[in-house]
Amino acid sequence: MDALNFPTKRNLLLARQRLALARKGYDLLDKKRHVLIVEIAAIRAQAGEVWDRLCAALHTAYAALHVTYTEMGCERVLDIGRDMPTGAAASIIFRGIMGVELPCVKPRDFENDTATLPYSLSETTVSLDKAVLAWKKALELIVSWGAIENTIYKLDLHIKKTQKRANALRNITIPMYETRIKYMQERLEERERDELARLKHVKGRRT
Repeated sequence: MDALNFPTKRNLLLARQRLALARKGYDLLDKKRHVLIVEIAAIRAQAGEVWDRLCAALHTAYAALHVTYTEMGCERVLDIGRDMPTGAAASIIFRGIMGVELPCVKPRDFENDTATLPYSLSETTVSLDKAVLAWKKALELIVSWGAIENTIYKLDLHIKKTQKRANALRNITIPMYETRIKYMQERLEERERDELARLKHVKGRRT
């Protein structure tokens, strides 16, 4: 038998303290779960908008590339594409919410991007510039969509973990300490009654 289960006043006090701590932990986990649910709902609503923008951007990018192929020829466009810089379409930063690190995309300003292009403007058409810009924007949205998917996955995972821990506190830990406290209180009260009866009996014999 666990020594902490013995009905003593010290163990009763410890059990009450641990019960209060378990209840506080459950309340905090329940609040965390609620905040994460609200956050994932907002992200899922945002996901639909980003998906629509991504589909539109890809449609625009493919259309611009088709025009460029028509005006310049596939081989010339492919040669230029091999020399294009491979810089990141966006930078990833992280924000914390209830202990969960979530990725956020900080897009680049492609229209004001001064990076050197691997082709001469005099030897190409305007359609190539439009195609390059369209694909950079599409790539930015692809990165954004990937960050959203990662965010939804992380939030869903932490919601399940938080719910599991909260359920363990509510269904196992808290009832266990409530039962232990009730048992100790009954035994201590019984012991006090026996002690009081014994004292009365001793006092009665002396008189």
